[in-house]
Amino acid sequence: MIRLFLSTFSQRHDLAYLIMESKIIKPRNEFLKKYVQYFLFFKKSDPGFLSYSTFPNNNLCLAIYKENTIDYTCNSKSNNCIITLGASGFKSRLFGFHRMPFQVDINSALDQICILFEPAALIAFTRESYQDLLATDHVFDIFIRKCDFFLERLFDEDSLPRRAEKLENLLLENLNIRHSDKMIEALHLIKTGREQNLTIERLAKKLGMSAPTLFRLFKNNVGMNPKSYMNTHRFRNILNEILRGQHHLTSIAYANLYYDQAHFIKDFKAFSGFSPGQLLNKISIEQNDLAWIYNNKHHQ
Repeated sequence: MIRLFLSTFSQRHDLAYLIMESKIIKPRNEFLKKYVQYFLFFKKSDPGFLSYSTFPNNNLCLAIYKENTIDYTCNSKSNNCIITLGASGFKSRLFGFHRMPFQVDINSALDQICILFEPAALIAFTRESYQDLLATDHVFDIFIRKCDFFLERLFDEDSLPRRAEKLENLLLENLNIRHSDKMIEALHLIKTGREQNLTIERLAKKLGMSAPTLFRLFKNNVGMNPKSYMNTHRFRNILNEILRGQHHLTSIAYANLYYDQAHFIKDFKAFSGFSPGQLLNKISIEQNDLAWIYNNKHHQ
């Protein structure tokens, strides 16, 4: 369990701390690991204000909330989720494939459960379209249509490993592999093609399809076009290298097929909001796949 201590949302300040706890639990079932990266649990008992930002990634988060209201704004200028105290009951939303930093403002106590799926993994569980699922506050219902009071029993369980076990069993019961082989092949080519200067045209040719067909394949399965997906994948490669201590930016840029340092810095700032050097000074915590910045702002 990691405890996140925040004053004006930085451990460098001496003011009174707010506390949010987080824990990652990875699936035990080897087959499920192909579709689910991990389960992430947040717990915040204090009703005070807390704000953090995270960065674009290629995974997909299904977030489940108990007794919270979720106000999400996503447009060309804002990518912001505001969590406040709500009526009794549960909400579940999809978040992912961001094109800019994702800011979360929490204005209440919080008991949140997240399932982090691999890219395009939802098509192994449901025939619902990605766009339709984005529009609902009850995404998790696709898994519990025949399970009465599952969420009540899940949140009544105090043990996080037991919560993860319940989720894992439910997902395995719903797993029905009917995904597009072409989609899986496309994701594999992108993951392994960093050194090959893989363009949209080359990717489409390798898959034996036209560029418009490739575009539709990505929009239907991951909600973004292939170019945006490839750019996000490249950014995460760069971010992971920086967080692992590879601070020679010129080498990182060249390894990721940037031959113009200014272009590299511009793209990095578009995804993270900071230059690489600034980011290293601001990241508050990193746990495996987690890298966040706690925002130095007070509740308005």
